Formats: sequence, C-alpha cells, structure tokens
Amino acid sequence: MKTVYWAPWFAPQDHHHWNILFDDPKRLFTKVLDDTSRLGDPRIDHMVKCPSFNNLSKNVFYVENPIKSEFRIENGELIPVGESSCVSNLSQNANSLQYGLSYIFFSEDDLEMMLTGPYFSQHNHNKYGMVICGKFNISKWFRSTNIEYLLLNKRDYFALEEKEPMAYFHFLTNDKVKLQRFEMNETLRKLSLTCGRVSEWWPKVPLTTRYNKFVSSKTNRLVLQEIKKQLID
Repeated sequence: MKTVYWAPWFAPQDHHHWNILFDDPKRLFTKVLDDTSRLGDPRIDHMVKCPSFNNLSKNVFYVENPIKSEFRIENGELIPVGESSCVSNLSQNANSLQYGLSYIFFSEDDLEMMLTGPYFSQHNHNKYGMVICGKFNISKWFRSTNIEYLLLNKRDYFALEEKEPMAYFHFLTNDKVKLQRFEMNETLRKLSLTCGRVSEWWPKVPLTTRYNKFVSSKTNRLVLQEIKKQLID
C-alpha cells in the first residue's frame, strides 16, 4: 500500500478559500464496476476481471467538475457565460485553457503520476478541447497539477457540465494507492511555487537534475514534514 497525499491548489493571491469545490478524487475501477454491473453483458464482465484492465484501472483516480462552467473566447479573453463559472486562464496565444481547479500530490515512496483525459468516461468537453497530458515523479518534485485543455476547432467557446469527469490521475505502481487529504499552508505553497516556476530561475534543466536537487537539499523531507502537520482526518 502506498499513501499519496493530495490537496486542492489555488492561487495565493485569491481572497477565497476554494476547498468547498474539491471533492475527493474517486477510484476509476469502482466507477467502472458500478457502471457495468447493470449491463448484464458477460463480455464486459470478462473485461473488468481481466488482469490487464484491472491492473491499469485500480490506481487511476478521476475528478469531476463541481459546477457548470461556460466561456466565450473573444480577442484572447475568457468571458464567462451564465452565473457560475470556475476561474480559468488562457495561454498567451489562446490555444489552450487552464481550468480553475488544480491539485497537488506528494508521496513519501518513489512514485510517478500521469495526468490524462478521462478516456473511459462519458464527457462533452472533448468537443471543445482535450486534456494536455503529462507525467512526473511526485516524491521528487512538488508542484501543482493543472488541468489544461488544448482548444480545438474555432477556439471561441469552451464548456464543462456539472459532474462531468475532467481528468484522470494515474499512479504508476503495482501497489494499491490510498489517498490522504491535507490542507496547503504558506510554507507548502511557497515550495510548490518554487518548483512550478523552476524554468524562470533555472531554465533548460532536465527533470532528473531537478529531482536530484530536490532530494539532495532535503526539500522532500521538508514537504513531508509540513504535510503531516496539515492532514485532514
């Protein structure tokens, strides 16, 4: 069993505390069992029991959009449609959109995490954009995981429905993963911002070099020490 610590992440200059928008990530395998149990199709049953699928999905977690969000994109700016939309940002060339809900993960054990689109769930946002995937070691680096979409077609509109799956988090291990929630404090936020902005102060350095510096400076131990102060029962 590996423990993965996680927390909501939002901008430090924001005057709101957005914890209320973040439900715990949910295990994909449980959702697949629930969704397929009523189909009564033996082929689906075999698929779910197949080791190749079981091993893949047991440590994949998904997150859902808490409120319906719609945006028009005009002259490189986001304009919310309707009354409730999560804050988001456009890239400079308006080709991608970073959604306003970010997450941060950390593990005491050596562990890589991969972000992908929700490929095994029904969703509508792929009409407008697709998740930009990525992977890094969450025991050797501490930065927010942002859900960013590459915009498609005319790039003039984007929407996420309430309860729509936004992304998957894959924890690349054969051991079962247990998630433990914590709350960011100021020290953790500063550490995560330092890692997240590394290209500004240490450009063109490969991830392996960054990992080695993170561990040799005992920043991993500092992060873990702070997280354990902030655990939520």
